[in-house]
Amino acid sequence: MMTRPLTLGLLAASALAVPSAISAKSQTYVDVSAGLGYSTNPLLAPGGDTGSAFGRFSLYGYHGWTTERTSSSISAYVENDAYFRRYGNKQVFNLSANTRYVANEKVTLFGNLGLSGDIGGQLGSRFYGVPAGSVTPDPAIPSTVVIVDPNLFGLNQRQYTLSGSGGANIVLSPKDALNITAGAQHLFVAGSNVLDYTSYNTTVGYNRQLNERLSVGGRLLVQYADYKFGRSIFEIGPQATVTAQLSEHWDLSAAVGFVRTTQDFGVTGIDNSSSINLALDGSLCRQLEYERICARAARRTQSSVIGAAPVSTTASLEYYRKLGPKDSIQGSASVARTGGYRIANQTGSSTFYTASAAYDRLINDRISAGVQASWRKLSFAGPDPKTDVGGSVYLRYRLGDIR
Repeated sequence: MMTRPLTLGLLAASALAVPSAISAKSQTYVDVSAGLGYSTNPLLAPGGDTGSAFGRFSLYGYHGWTTERTSSSISAYVENDAYFRRYGNKQVFNLSANTRYVANEKVTLFGNLGLSGDIGGQLGSRFYGVPAGSVTPDPAIPSTVVIVDPNLFGLNQRQYTLSGSGGANIVLSPKDALNITAGAQHLFVAGSNVLDYTSYNTTVGYNRQLNERLSVGGRLLVQYADYKFGRSIFEIGPQATVTAQLSEHWDLSAAVGFVRTTQDFGVTGIDNSSSINLALDGSLCRQLEYERICARAARRTQSSVIGAAPVSTTASLEYYRKLGPKDSIQGSASVARTGGYRIANQTGSSTFYTASAAYDRLINDRISAGVQASWRKLSFAGPDPKTDVGGSVYLRYRLGDIR
């Protein structure tokens, strides 16, 4: 499952190296899937008569290549659900491009671009691409924590997210390193531009390696969100960081600090407000050849589609295991909560819960079959929509490089 939870585009030329004919290695494939299923409330819509059976068709394409200096990939997931009643055809998609380039022994450049389209939080319950939890965080590349905004899932409209970021890890000495990231994200909603907003963020961090298993440091977080009608949110604050290899297979990454958040409501007669809140995030991951597990958590003030800056918390757990040469299982669970916000005289909070599981069996090198199940619940101010419980069976065929 991809919770982090969505990107496609061309990479900046400065961050890409052209694969050489001699040293380049590449992988290219397309997975074509078709299935049938049922969902009790696929769009998390209000009301009682919300269930429907559906037919699902999806494509996942991947092209990745590596050279002595470069590791890059582009991928695309596109899905169409044809509901037998009420909803018609609905689409979600996730497009991404990522690269990492070792310029020399002291400088590593990295970047990503992406575009996604979602409705009702559907993408968060899908399994595609690499197995859940299979990417262990690289301590040399600081990650930008993106906290899911549950208010998006109650809109019953498609939301698009265009994002990009890049940066560098610079070795200052055998034990010291500086890392810099900068990025931007634009969120827009189909049929309305009132909720659209753009956020910009940058992080500057320093790490010192105390021994071969432990490094500590600090970083400065800066984020600015620009909304319609003159509204804006500015956040800045420091964090202390630690990265530890707890054992041969367990890796821990954590950060603790605070951010000062200033809101400009852009309305005459309403004073700007500011607050100071804790900023926490971390991950604990274990990666083996046949099993992967990763737990992540984050808490901080976060720009929101409603134009407020509530204290937001996200926690997730992802699991993957090969049961044998042909069988595998995946699972994920998460909760995303925005605390009480306040705009003028209105207050509220929202929480989104999701849990998903899948079983997959290879029939041969190119054909596999499986079953997926999911549970999703949205809670916010006012009547909650009906909980969504769904499942599907599918058949998948791979074109291109086999597993």
